Amino acid sequence: MKTTVVDLSADNFNSEVEAFLTRLLASDLVGSLLVPKRTTGGDNYVHALIKNPALLADTDIGAPVMPVQAARIISNLTFRDPGEKIGVVVRPCEARALVELAKFKQITRESLVIIAVDCLGTYEPKVFSGLVKAGRNPALDLRKQAQAGACRADAEASFRAACEICEYPALDTSVVDIVVGIWGVDTEKQLYIEASDVMAEALSSRSVLTFNEQKNPRRQELVATIKGERIKARDQVLGDFRSRVNSIKGIQELLSTCLRCHNCMINCPICYCRECVFRSPTFEHTPDQYLGWAKDKGAIRMPANTVMFHLTRLNHMVISCIGCGMCDTACPSDIPVMSLFRTVGDKAQKMMAYEPGRSYDEPAPATTFRDSELVTEAGMSGH
Repeated sequence: MKTTVVDLSADNFNSEVEAFLTRLLASDLVGSLLVPKRTTGGDNYVHALIKNPALLADTDIGAPVMPVQAARIISNLTFRDPGEKIGVVVRPCEARALVELAKFKQITRESLVIIAVDCLGTYEPKVFSGLVKAGRNPALDLRKQAQAGACRADAEASFRAACEICEYPALDTSVVDIVVGIWGVDTEKQLYIEASDVMAEALSSRSVLTFNEQKNPRRQELVATIKGERIKARDQVLGDFRSRVNSIKGIQELLSTCLRCHNCMINCPICYCRECVFRSPTFEHTPDQYLGWAKDKGAIRMPANTVMFHLTRLNHMVISCIGCGMCDTACPSDIPVMSLFRTVGDKAQKMMAYEPGRSYDEPAPATTFRDSELVTEAGMSGH
């Protein structure tokens, strides 16, 4: 890994990042860039696929809002070879989702230059919009706090629940090509960038950036401290959830207001199936089927199969769940879907000694089988 520090004459973090992205797009390293771009109304950000460098204005790679999980978009762009390299700006949870999707051949890793930005926390889109309309600058506020390593949400708002317990505030270049560091960095004076050795050489040879061996040990210390605090918060939240939802009845009560709208599935980056059984004729029931079930049981819940839907999703993808919380964001009934998936996922991932998003070379448990899997304390197979 190599690093570079660009000195800023004032608080022009965004303009220097824009200049970097402009040079990157002008090089032959990428043919297009996927970046967060300010909406027409100016109060939010959406992802934009940009080929014209002049349109890189009004971008903020660290805007603390995530209306869509970028990995879902990137999968649509690269599940087949797009014919060019695409540079993608992502948060740690999005980069980790890309690692998992690559294992299921849902992205073409070779077609991507992945740029991960330290995540300081995100607001729900409506909350972020409200802060901007009230005259706040959420991104700048958090960047100023991040130098000391203790980002707090605005007094009038709160971060997304997933961010409060996310153990990955930053990544290194083991799974991405470039890292834009914010934790522990004085972003009013410096732009801090890390790159893999191969990418650093490529960027330097094309005059995109010049790299050296400058390190920022303070950033590493802060990230380690934040990770430890988040793990404690995660264990507390998941422990509380387990105590409240610890039976089939508890799960039924949790999901009692589910509309079966499939929003959680549609917005989940790991729910990658191109054809889903829940959106197929298998679950397009006829009136006589509903009436027959009602006759047999005396009564049936409508809409039907809500619990089955969530349990099937758990079975399919919970070991690869990266805890981005988009399921919570997407749920119109405010069901804490993320807490359910993280609680089950935490136990399943530990049981399989698997950490989603850790390495491209580590096979996903869903694609492999080992004789030692699910061995209980008594030494018997748990299958």
